[in-house]
Amino acid sequence: MSYTTIRFTREGAVARITLARPDAANALNPAMAHELLEVAQLCRDDSSVRAVILDAEGKVFCAGGDVQEFAAAGDRLSAELDRLIGIFHPAVEILCTLNAPVIAAVQGVAAGAGLSLLSACSLAVASSNAMFTMAYTGIGLTPDGGATYFLARQLGLRKAEELMITNRRLDTETALAWGLVNEVVAPELLADRVAALAGELATGATAAYGAARRMLLASSMHSLGEQLELEKQTMVSAGASRDGLAGVAAFKAKTKPEFQGR
Repeated sequence: MSYTTIRFTREGAVARITLARPDAANALNPAMAHELLEVAQLCRDDSSVRAVILDAEGKVFCAGGDVQEFAAAGDRLSAELDRLIGIFHPAVEILCTLNAPVIAAVQGVAAGAGLSLLSACSLAVASSNAMFTMAYTGIGLTPDGGATYFLARQLGLRKAEELMITNRRLDTETALAWGLVNEVVAPELLADRVAALAGELATGATAAYGAARRMLLASSMHSLGEQLELEKQTMVSAGASRDGLAGVAAFKAKTKPEFQGR
């Protein structure tokens, strides 16, 4: 399939979504939102996809929403935002609930919706050149893309609110210390490190990964008793799965399990 704002490729069980508007700092516009939604659906519906890499062309990971297009909308700004977010949010929801883990490879600035997008990923590996900022309130707007959900959980309310009202710029050392990213590597090592990590995860218990992700998302809506019941139901289901049976059998035999992702 041909896309104009992203690239979508496959390397075996690993899918790669690449933001590809480098001349516009990979800013999010309706076309990109549509294409992100389409490829997210493809990853969801194809069980042979067992890990996803989200990366970007050029020096900037994603500068957020396309403010130039916002400005051109004039008095229609509210309607344009409604249209854009109405496409972007379903894409985020699919990406953060996939069975396949999604790894963000952050090579440069992640601002606004770019920071929201990476916060929705399973894991984030950053180049030491990367930088992170919310930026929304700096132009009188408010966070979207799940930022108020994910950052509050990943960083804690105090730090999340600090980012959202001060638009502080975080370097990679601070982002790592705060828990915004999982790992920081030298720029020249980023692509290889993320590819190796994706390859490793693509051989894992994909269905169990997805179930764990979805249980974590559900935890804020449940009482302890409800979450314990969800854990029970999910564990029982995993125990009937091919991967669950194979994993336990391999443990007994002291061999490495060969997971099929289901």
